[in-house]
Amino acid sequence: MKTLGLRIREKRNEQNITQLQLSKLVGVSHVTVSQWESDTTAPNGENLYKLAQTLKTQANWLISGINSQHESNVIAPPIQQKMKKLPVISHVQAGAWTEAIDYRALGDEIQWEEAPSSVEENAFWLKVIGDSMTAQNGVSVPEGSLILVNPNIPAENGSLVVAKLDGTDEVTFKKLMIDAGQKYLKPLNQSYNAIAINGNCRIIGVVTESKYKF
Repeated sequence: MKTLGLRIREKRNEQNITQLQLSKLVGVSHVTVSQWESDTTAPNGENLYKLAQTLKTQANWLISGINSQHESNVIAPPIQQKMKKLPVISHVQAGAWTEAIDYRALGDEIQWEEAPSSVEENAFWLKVIGDSMTAQNGVSVPEGSLILVNPNIPAENGSLVVAKLDGTDEVTFKKLMIDAGQKYLKPLNQSYNAIAINGNCRIIGVVTESKYKF
């Protein structure tokens, strides 16, 4: 049975465009398109509407696969999803993040960004610093991107995670890799080395979404 992600990939291949090209046309990050196609996350709201337009199909077909993709050129209206505001915090604040959040402690200068209302209250946004997650090809999260971090999702092999190493105040953003029981924090940029972790690291949360603002 085809999933939403498989239908997106099918239509993208029909249009003969890459994930990177699709991300630019829709106005989202490359990693977001990759997550859609792997069914890690799903497009919604305006993104779903733009995606359907770009892929020359219907939003209803992308979501359910029930409506014929050839029956009409009329694009379904965008699905309105409820949103809420979550804080954009510093790398030091992320290292001390707990389940019991007191937003007053973040100060008056804190920035807020919209996130789906289904995301838990203790999730947060983090700005990517450095180019260690800027890949030469494939999934890439460039410096300056905002990443949505969810502490409630268990980290698995291949998850993009925000983690805090013992003896440091700030968090790091890497890909969690597990090989023969050994865990590593692997940068997407091949110019950087992977970091072996063995009980000396706390996973703060799993990254579920990214966006880039110009």
